[in-house]
Amino acid sequence: MRSFAYSVLVVMGFSLLFSCKSHRYRVLYVNSYHCGYPPSDEVMEALKSNLPADSFDVKIRLLNSKRQSSNDSIMANTDSVLKMIRDFQPDLLAISDDNAMKYLVEPYADQLKIPVVFCGINWSAGQYRFSKSQVTGMLEVLPLKTAIVTLKEIYPQSKTLAVISENSLSEKNNTALLDTLYRNAGLLPEYYLVDSFAGWKKAFSEASAKCDLIYLPTNGAIKGWNDEEAKKFVLAGIAKPVFTCDEFMMPYAVVGFTKIAVEQGQWVAQTIKQIAGGKQVIQIPQTRNVKSKFLINHRLAEKIGFRSDNKCFEMQKY
Repeated sequence: MRSFAYSVLVVMGFSLLFSCKSHRYRVLYVNSYHCGYPPSDEVMEALKSNLPADSFDVKIRLLNSKRQSSNDSIMANTDSVLKMIRDFQPDLLAISDDNAMKYLVEPYADQLKIPVVFCGINWSAGQYRFSKSQVTGMLEVLPLKTAIVTLKEIYPQSKTLAVISENSLSEKNNTALLDTLYRNAGLLPEYYLVDSFAGWKKAFSEASAKCDLIYLPTNGAIKGWNDEEAKKFVLAGIAKPVFTCDEFMMPYAVVGFTKIAVEQGQWVAQTIKQIAGGKQVIQIPQTRNVKSKFLINHRLAEKIGFRSDNKCFEMQKY
């Protein structure tokens, strides 16, 4: 009898140990964009690699909102994510970039009743309504002011700035958020938000003839984009200083003052670990990215006679 009771206790002990070890904290990560878009790929990889598989069950869904940008497509993909949430029943929702915030978190966070951690929201999340007791995150703030101040020192005669980018929610938000920054720096901005590669090339040619500086934020939603053709086009026609704040745009820019996207994925993963360990969302204030690096595309720099040897920092060769 004693032997039987002991055996039962041992079995129960192993069952309890197994059940404890088999429960992993469930995380659903929703990427607003698609695989192959460098900044969000880096965020996604950093998040996954910093959440050990023995403790976290991480599933990933893509909204694909750059390639399928119509409202109907985004809503259909959002519905698919909501079904995934019902089936997977995550303990926490992580998201990156504006469309996941606009279409998923803002309208449904109250119903989901789980913690939400975001990154990649540009400059401010003030345009979105959510509870700070449920939602926190890392804002994406680019070293844009540093870029403009530096280029104004090198080209003090600069008065006009062309911003050439994709026609997307994030870029429309940015035109409103950043217009004052440009004007306070003494630059009159002109915006070219384009849908197609042909439109981008036309905008680049027009801006090169009209403006003193050209800023290239991104190209992920530009239909028909061709990397090699874009490189040749820019090399043949570049006439003004072109800069960017995203490294993947460096093939088409003279200089880059760029964010380090991995920082955001690492922060999200660390925050998830804190929440899984019992920390309340309200105890984790919103923050912003701080890491950046400086790059120079020597081939394009030589084409326009750009010199950076008078600067106090050392640019890395792209």
